[in-house]
Formats: sequence, C-alpha cells, structure tokens
Amino acid sequence: MSGSPSVPTLEPAPAPTNSVAVTPAFQELRATLELFSREKLDEGASAVLIKARVGQQEWTHAEGFLSREGRAAVQPGHRFPVGEQFRTLVALSVMKLVEEGRLGLEVPVSTYLPGSLAVDGPVTIRQLLGDTGDVPAATGPDAYAVLGQVVERLRGAPLSGVLRTDVLAPLNLLSTELLDADAAIPGDLIHGYVQLEGETVDVTGIGIPDGIANGGLVSTVEDMSTFYAALLRGQLLSPAGLIAMKGTVFDDYGLGLDHWDDRCTNGSYYGHAGDVPGYGSIAMSSADGNRQLFIFVAYPPQELSTQPSALALEMTGVAQVALNAGCRFQFR
Repeated sequence: MSGSPSVPTLEPAPAPTNSVAVTPAFQELRATLELFSREKLDEGASAVLIKARVGQQEWTHAEGFLSREGRAAVQPGHRFPVGEQFRTLVALSVMKLVEEGRLGLEVPVSTYLPGSLAVDGPVTIRQLLGDTGDVPAATGPDAYAVLGQVVERLRGAPLSGVLRTDVLAPLNLLSTELLDADAAIPGDLIHGYVQLEGETVDVTGIGIPDGIANGGLVSTVEDMSTFYAALLRGQLLSPAGLIAMKGTVFDDYGLGLDHWDDRCTNGSYYGHAGDVPGYGSIAMSSADGNRQLFIFVAYPPQELSTQPSALALEMTGVAQVALNAGCRFQFR
C-alpha cells in the first residue's frame, strides 16, 4: 500500500481572550464542578480534570496527582484513557465509509467479516453502532472492536492510522493516540488504581488491548472538546451523516453518540461516557457544540466489577445538572 494520503488541517477556533465577561451562569457552573472535584478527591480519587466552555467563556480545572507514587501535580494537558468515548471516533470512521458508498448500515456484519459474530441470524452494522445493549449477548468480541476490524478491512490500514486520517490529523489532536498492547506507558498518562484482594494496584496500561478495543485510546480534555465541537458543527461529516449519528429525538442512543436532556433548548446534549478500571470520564455537548463539559476522574480505588461504576453514573448526572443550571441566565 502506498503512503498515507495527505490530510487537510482544519483551522482551530480562536482562543478566548481575557476580556471575556464571566456570566453568573458560568460562575454557578464552576462552583458546582469545583465542589464535585473536592468531594471526589476527599473520597480518594487521585486526579480530577474538568473543561467547561459556554460560548467564549472557558474554564479548565486540574486537581490531584499524576500518580500516587510520584505525587507530581496533575496538569490540564495530562492524558487519560477515554474508555467508551472511543466508540464515537470509530462510529465517525464507519459513517465516512457509509458516505463513500463502501459500507451499508443495513448490511450484515458477516458480509464484511465472515464468522466474526457467534450468533444465529444477521447482525447489521447499524445494530453494532447503536446501543450495544440491544445486540445479542453472544456476539463474541466487543461490538466496537468488531466495527474497528471492519474499518481496518475496508481501509486496508490499522485503525490507529484510519483514526489519524479521519479525525486526529484534520483537527490537529496531537495528544490523542490509540495505544498498542506493547506500547510503553506515556509519561504524561494519569495513573489509575483498583483494589485487588485488599491491595491498591496500579492498572495503568494493563487494560490496554490490541489497538481496537476501547481501553487503548488516550486523550486530553482539550482534545476531546475540540473533537466533539467539530463533529457537532458538521466539520467531519455531511449533514445527513451527522443526523444519522445523532439518531431521532426519541432515541436514548444514536450511532456512537449518547443523548441527555438539554433543558436550555428542550433538545439534547450529545457525547459519551467512558468507564474502564481505574478511570471514568464524560463528554457532553449541546447540539451546536456551543456549550460543552468534559470531566475525567482517576477513581478512588474500587474492587473490579463487570458492572458500570456508580461514579460514572454520578459524573453523568453532575455534568447534566451543571450544564442545565444556567438556563435561567443569559449565556454570552
């Protein structure tokens, strides 16, 4: 295969200036999130990162430590595993193949990857992209791992390279990377911890699988903010493709995008939660990308469980409350 195609770089949005007035709504949002951060650190979280943006108003928050051992203070640009937020990027790459006519949403996955799913009856690409709780339990590998394999097969390139071409290079997301199982742990990766047989264990890098499952993507709150804003403003897909990813207003989940109630507009927030051993995150944006909130927490050490962490659900609730809290004020 010849060298990678050149990728145009999208112009970044202008940075806010110090002269931007801070509204009462934004002050309330900050106060809510600062309280949440203090509570999580008091409960044993080792790091909390937050980025909020409403129009030209922006606020980035970092508290805690890069690791419990080194005790170096965490910085806003430190990276973390984004967990299931990986699904939104994979869904984008799938939708780009749909737009090119190389893949059909209603086509069975077995058409592209024969024998990949151990179920009776066809499972379509649309089904795998949607709420994975609706996919038969016997599908074998993670639904988005299978979609990653489909993308790799049709592009003839590793998923890491496809994501770079489709998303990372156009948006200049220099801190976002899909790590291989053999990759060294980056020095700026926030460490995560769990409890095993009463001992606190550092799981940083242990859960990173072979480049196509959701534990391997690492990023920053700034990069995730840029990605979701570009996606929701139509910079990465055609209008029809973005509408398909969002799904209908009655859906709880679109194609790689989760939904929450936006009481400021009577519409929806879009984004995704991430929950992997030791870490949790939430990305939530208004439909126009104008109001955004991103929260990352290196969890207080917990026993490993196959169930979603209660802290992941709490983060989602806090994010929704914080973004909705300013509806009675005028945002600028």
